[in-house]
Amino acid sequence: MANVLDVLEQRGFIYQMTADSPEEKAHLRSILQEQVACYIGFDPTSSSLHVGSLVPIMSLVHMQRHGHRPIALVGGGTGLIGDPSGKTEMRKLLTREEIKENAEGIRAQLSTFIDFEDERALLLNNADWLTSLNYIDVLRDIGKHFSVNRMLNAESIRQGLVRGLSFIEFNYMILQAYDFWYLFRHYDCRLQMGGNDQWGNILAGADLTRRGNPATTSPAAAKSCSGSRSSMARALRQRPARTSFSTSARKASCRCACMRARSSAT
Repeated sequence: MANVLDVLEQRGFIYQMTADSPEEKAHLRSILQEQVACYIGFDPTSSSLHVGSLVPIMSLVHMQRHGHRPIALVGGGTGLIGDPSGKTEMRKLLTREEIKENAEGIRAQLSTFIDFEDERALLLNNADWLTSLNYIDVLRDIGKHFSVNRMLNAESIRQGLVRGLSFIEFNYMILQAYDFWYLFRHYDCRLQMGGNDQWGNILAGADLTRRGNPATTSPAAAKSCSGSRSSMARALRQRPARTSFSTSARKASCRCACMRARSSAT
């Protein structure tokens, strides 16, 4: 069977890669020869996904067709905050009941494209671990890994500053980064995909996971692309045992972060 990286490139899904050198790209391809758990987050601000979500969805479909395990993550927790990425004004904050209803609608739509039987794919809700986090613990154990200067360089933050960015929106990057760390640690998820406007958030998640294990965990933890193309980026940084790559594109893109070895996160 062809390597899924080659398939995504041939079909025009790849917009950008941080794996610039032939050696890094070959290493990435070798990682994808074995089964990799990958995820994309979906914003539950509506009961229906829009056409721009089709490229990320099909990225998960191709991953599953090539033997990988997709994780569709509904942002029930981050949806309570509102993603500022690519928006010209602050999103309306929805109630927990509205988000839960929207999440059920998204679940039904994703099941049309992705096979969730026998856990060949997972449908998770980040409200299960985000809503029970303690704010002081988040600041102490997670916030210390984030540089405000680096956060201000993220495209989503820069755009938000033009119109005025609320403190609640500024925190979104930290929550999405925590999502990736959580999925990496508890579901062996090594690949994140998302739109170009998510690039800064994805790299933040890869960096948080690479820096180590935040001590903060929720009770749930204890129990257990833009336009017609999407971009995929892979970054090799600091620790060779871990690999991250992301995908981004302007209107309907995906981003990914691939962490090579679960053992390094436990």
